Amino acid sequence: MKLTYSLLCAALTGSLLAAQVQAEDDFSRLYQQQIAPFWQDVAPQQLKLQDGSTIHYVLVRPAPTTTQKATVVVVNGRTESYLKYQELAYELTRQGYQVLMFDHRGQGLSARLTDNPHKGHIEDFQQYIDDMHQLISRVLFTESAEQPLYLLGHSMGGAISTLYLQQHPQTSQKAALSAPMHGINGKLFYDEADACRLATVVSTFSTEGYAGFTDKAYSVQPFASNELTGSEARYQWMQTLYQDNPQLQLGGATWGWLEQACAVLPQMQQQAGKIKIPVLLMQAELDSIVSATAQQEFCAVLANNPESGCIGGVQLIKGAKHELLFERDAVRQQVLSKVLMHFAAK
Repeated sequence: MKLTYSLLCAALTGSLLAAQVQAEDDFSRLYQQQIAPFWQDVAPQQLKLQDGSTIHYVLVRPAPTTTQKATVVVVNGRTESYLKYQELAYELTRQGYQVLMFDHRGQGLSARLTDNPHKGHIEDFQQYIDDMHQLISRVLFTESAEQPLYLLGHSMGGAISTLYLQQHPQTSQKAALSAPMHGINGKLFYDEADACRLATVVSTFSTEGYAGFTDKAYSVQPFASNELTGSEARYQWMQTLYQDNPQLQLGGATWGWLEQACAVLPQMQQQAGKIKIPVLLMQAELDSIVSATAQQEFCAVLANNPESGCIGGVQLIKGAKHELLFERDAVRQQVLSKVLMHFAAK
């Protein structure tokens, strides 16, 4: 099920770019005049999971006058909340997509897993995948069983989405991965796997301590030194969002989270043959958070899967830092256009 995009891109560029991303210095006005009023009509919801945990989510529908094309499940990264993706939901719904966004257990609006709410922790990485499947099954399949389902995963959400595609291959029809965490850039002394080796040892004695042996509670970092985005307007908006909603704030990962994340990384390549749909993988050129090598290796393995494959190989986004969907406009428009063209392809 390989797809060729050259002719498609030429045919679709005009219509897809109709959902224009505003000029960078116009972001505040765009948010105040269009996104904020749009978001006021979005109703936050909660789902009680089978183990008694509760996760928070929103289901955002396009305008009643718009023909609904499919449902896009946005799977966010570590430390993030669906509240951060209001702009993305606004844009996707304008294109006719219903959008399901949620906060993973242990972060965002969902309940924390340690006594210290600033620690990013998980007992078992599989819980992320199981939570996501419960949400999709109970929220979407009860009302939209005939609708196509697409995944859009970022960073840790890209890893979760990859594992989800492997474990539930019949559930979704397309997937787009933004800087997916197929490997962690954890070089300390020798190579990128240093942090994972250390986590394997330390987690034997401590799972809830901050990885790195120092306290890493949430703190505001100046834009100039941030490793996430080149968009100052969006970065400052995000900082204000987290300051105004302190329950969203999350600090460093625990040794337990790191050990669990490292444990599933080999599965990305080992079980690539179980993926049954085309995958768009976008790589940030200036990414210092996740491993570019692991993304390239994943696509190389997936190329041998006759039912899947990385569309056009690894899609390198030049000049981009880690958060491709939260980048400055010149970069972000490239990313959004690639995603929309992938979702629109027949």
